[in-house]
Amino acid sequence: MPQPDRADVSILMPAYQLGTTIAANIGRVAGLDDRRYEVIVIDDGSTDDTRANAEKAAAAYDHVTVTGYEVNRGKGGALKEGFLQATADTIVFLDADLDLPPEQLPGFLDEFERLGIDVLVGAKRAAMVPGRYPALRRLLSLTFSAVSGILLRLPVRETQTGLKAFRRAALSATLPPLDTERYAFDLELLARIRRAGGSMAETPVALAKASSSGVSLATLWEMGRDTVKIWFKSFRW
Repeated sequence: MPQPDRADVSILMPAYQLGTTIAANIGRVAGLDDRRYEVIVIDDGSTDDTRANAEKAAAAYDHVTVTGYEVNRGKGGALKEGFLQATADTIVFLDADLDLPPEQLPGFLDEFERLGIDVLVGAKRAAMVPGRYPALRRLLSLTFSAVSGILLRLPVRETQTGLKAFRRAALSATLPPLDTERYAFDLELLARIRRAGGSMAETPVALAKASSSGVSLATLWEMGRDTVKIWFKSFRW
């Protein structure tokens, strides 16, 4: 039976170099609706004051904790670290820069429960409009979706969006074996869950008005390389 003090939802927030905004962002997430949340902020080896400011902000809330490590590992590494401390049966991944506003999380979770699936992925295609989202990033998203769909036959088109909800059982069975910790982490995780028989869907999510996420050629190369690696590994799962 569930423990009396166990949270309903664990929100994992990977953070890197967010010293100027992390305190305010924690406040926004901590003040969500009346579900029993626990918020776990993971400092992914930041070299600025992200960790110190996060800990200062977390001290004001009983349901917010901060963890982390010294050397940057990538978002996947941070989420694996946070999952070790999560206690709820519903686990949310939410990027700590709040490129995806947390105010939409209650409705997102309602949809997750309504569908009764193992994974719900946020889809930001409709929000990626010219003038608000770089053309190169839009092109990358479309290309990456097409390639991952063809190679790994996923039923969702967007794998990299920083808002997802999972059943704990789905993560417990698939997260520990992952060795991809950087840009293609989400892709491998979803592919492993799907291969294990997990159910998943996507639903539209909104982007922050100031969102202007960019991407470098080095990132493009790394994502492409890791995608091919995941495809080859998938034959052994």
